[in-house]
Amino acid sequence: MRRTEKLIGTAGELFTAFELTMLGVECDLIKQDGTDVVAVKGDGVFMAQRIEVKTATYLDKKKCYCFSTSKGKPKRPYTKYDCDIIALVSLNQRNIQFMSVGSLPGVTKKVHVDTFEYDKDLIKRSWDYALEKSMIECKKIFDNMENNRHN
Repeated sequence: MRRTEKLIGTAGELFTAFELTMLGVECDLIKQDGTDVVAVKGDGVFMAQRIEVKTATYLDKKKCYCFSTSKGKPKRPYTKYDCDIIALVSLNQRNIQFMSVGSLPGVTKKVHVDTFEYDKDLIKRSWDYALEKSMIECKKIFDNMENNRHN
């Protein structure tokens, strides 16, 4: 069972890197705690973006994928200090929903299968939106650091 989960996770990471590359985003697979892919160049990528990939293949009774958007024990949501963007991958539908880490405050995220099934522009649209939100989140952190430095 564990081996299958590992293979599914690896497939999700490779699929994410492939789709980003097809969008014109230069990225690489890395293995660091909280980061699976790093996007380094591309339209709107003004600074490297650390991407945590979450892959699901199992639907619950309400036809939702349940993604774990947390780490550690006890579980805590990912924060900007862990990664910048989370990629929610549905291998069955060959689709990805990107979300900025700041927009995922909980330890799980449920996404209905229809989101992946019928939204054929989901990858590009959600990447652009997540990237924009991530840049705003980065700016807030830098502004806070600058303010603290002057106080």
